[in-house]
Amino acid sequence: MSQNQRIIKRKRKKKLRLLFISFIFLYLFFRSVPSLFADTFKTVLPEKYIVEDIIKTEAIIIKKEYIYRADGEGKLHISVQEGDRVAVGTKIATLKLLDDTSTLKQKLDELDNKIDVLTKVELDVENIKGDEEKIKENIDEIIIEIQESISKGDYEKIEVLKNQLSAYDEKEKDISGDNTLISQSIDNLKKKREEINNKIKDNYLDYFAKEAGIVSFKIDNYEEIYSFQHRHDYTYSDFKEIKDSKRIISDNMDVKAEETIFKIIDNFEWYMILKIDDIKDFSSYKEGDSILLSGKEIEDELKGYIEKINKLGNKGVILCRFNTDFHNFYDKRHMDVDIVKYKYDGYKIPSKCIVEVDGIKGVYIKDISGIIKFRPIEILKEEDKFTYISSGDKNNNITIKGSDKKHKTVQMFDEILLNTINIKEGMIIN
Repeated sequence: MSQNQRIIKRKRKKKLRLLFISFIFLYLFFRSVPSLFADTFKTVLPEKYIVEDIIKTEAIIIKKEYIYRADGEGKLHISVQEGDRVAVGTKIATLKLLDDTSTLKQKLDELDNKIDVLTKVELDVENIKGDEEKIKENIDEIIIEIQESISKGDYEKIEVLKNQLSAYDEKEKDISGDNTLISQSIDNLKKKREEINNKIKDNYLDYFAKEAGIVSFKIDNYEEIYSFQHRHDYTYSDFKEIKDSKRIISDNMDVKAEETIFKIIDNFEWYMILKIDDIKDFSSYKEGDSILLSGKEIEDELKGYIEKINKLGNKGVILCRFNTDFHNFYDKRHMDVDIVKYKYDGYKIPSKCIVEVDGIKGVYIKDISGIIKFRPIEILKEEDKFTYISSGDKNNNITIKGSDKKHKTVQMFDEILLNTINIKEGMIIN
């Protein structure tokens, strides 16, 4: 074989090799074209999502609590269960007294003193019966004494003076009548004295509910610090850290005199004070508005009403009134809560899907026939990679700013295009 023939043969082999490589390249290229188009028209479905704007804070529960204390030292026997709803007159507990009945004897002395005072008043009123001017003088004197006792903080004397004032006031209304009010007061006090004497003799005390409500033996010692009577007065500076220091009273427990043994809580009306670190966050709230709370310790949601907003600089507290679900909170004092400023049904979509057409934000969707359409959106909340949009009204319509008519927005099963480059409304894709 000549040299020229060898050269020609090598060139032919080289061409065949190049042709084979080109064929492989073209084959791979055409195989990749569908995937390239698939990436271009890749879609995603909107994810149904509840969009909330919440503020995390703390709450203190304010309850109308009636405290019952031991009238002596002894062993307590409980007749009802924790959390029971009790009526007036229900027997709650019995205290078997030790030998020390000094507390009861002190109450007995107080009763005797009141009986003596009212007996004297009864005689005075009888002596001046018909003398209206003298009765008025006595009323004026008692009022002055009450004022002086208030300034001195002598509240025990105030109670006695109030009884005297009531007696004279009754006489002023009906000078010719009998001393009915005084007689009744003395009779009631004598009955109480007899009861206490019997208790001292029998060495036990029964405790009955004077109010209807929920009974609790969990005592946290905040009953008077955060009291129902002062619910309107609390400010941000009163919102102190609360420690979980409940003392649980149990059956057959030894108790001391004046120690709290149980409480009855009104379950029809209760409150929370909410701590507000930045009052600007609540500029849209006004007294009388409803408020919605959620949180780990709240089942579902809790709706209440704003009764008062107390501001202290840029901070404050909101006093909220509730009248439902108290059984879930009667034994709580402090809670972490979320204030739900707004809550909407919406969709979660990737932020990169969003485009702007003629100043209106929206997304491109592929309908069932493969035609690309533009859908305007109403943005509720934005994050780095995802955006939360409104689902519109019951017909999936939204109102666009600057337009009076409603526009169809994204629906549950719309296929939203992820890649918006070179995409235009009206294009047809498979």
